Amino acid sequence: MKFEVEVPDFAKVMREAEGGVARAATVAMRATTGDALRELRGQVTSAGLGQRLANTWRGNVYPKSRNGMNPAGYIYSRAPDIIDSFVRGATIRPVGGAKFLWIPTGNVPRASARMGRIGRQSNGKMSARGLKGGAITPEECENRFNTDFIIRRGKNGNLLAFMQLIRSRSGRGVRANTAGRQRQGRAATLTLMYTLVPSARMPKLLDLDRPAANWSAAFIAAFTRGLEKNW
Repeated sequence: MKFEVEVPDFAKVMREAEGGVARAATVAMRATTGDALRELRGQVTSAGLGQRLANTWRGNVYPKSRNGMNPAGYIYSRAPDIIDSFVRGATIRPVGGAKFLWIPTGNVPRASARMGRIGRQSNGKMSARGLKGGAITPEECENRFNTDFIIRRGKNGNLLAFMQLIRSRSGRGVRANTAGRQRQGRAATLTLMYTLVPSARMPKLLDLDRPAANWSAAFIAAFTRGLEKNW
C-alpha cells in the first residue's frame, strides 16, 4: 500500500507567522507609544506648566512605514532641559558671570509665540522665563517701556526690580510712562517687574518612571491580544 503525503510549504508558513508577529508587535507599539505620549503631556498640564510645554513631548515608532519584528517606540521632549529640571527638582543658578536670576512677576508682558528658556542671559541679566511661561527678558522689558529698572533691596539677600509705569485703563497690564499719558492725568506708580534671586529651586512636578513602566506593561498586554487575534 502506498501513501502520499502533501508536505506543507514551511517557508511560506514561516513568512506568514513572522508577518503576524510583526503586525501584532508594531500595532501594539504604535498604540502604547501614543498612550505614553498622552500620559506625559497630561502630567505637564496637570502640574500647571501649560499646553505649550506639554506639546514639546513628541513620539515616533520605528519602522515608520512597515511592520517590524522588533519595533521601537521613541519619545522625546523638544525642551529637555526644562522637563529635566521639573523631574529632578534641579537648582537653577546664573551663568556667564551673572549674580542673579531675574524672576518675572505677573506685571511683565508675555513673549508671543515662543517657548520660555530658564536662565537665559541678556546683557548680564538672567531671566527664568520658563518659570512664568514665556515672559519677556529684562532687556526686552526695558526696550518695551523705554525706561530703566529701579533696584531696591528685598528680603533674604534678594533684590527687587521696579519700573515707573502706568496701569492700563482696563486694569490688565501696564503701559509706558509717556508724556501723552501724563497729560491725560494718568499717574505712574512704582511697579514690581522682577525679583532677583541668587538661585531658584525647581519643584519636582514630573515623573518619567511611572509612564515608562506603564508603557512596557501596556505593550506586552497589547502584543498578546494581537497575537491571540491573529491566531
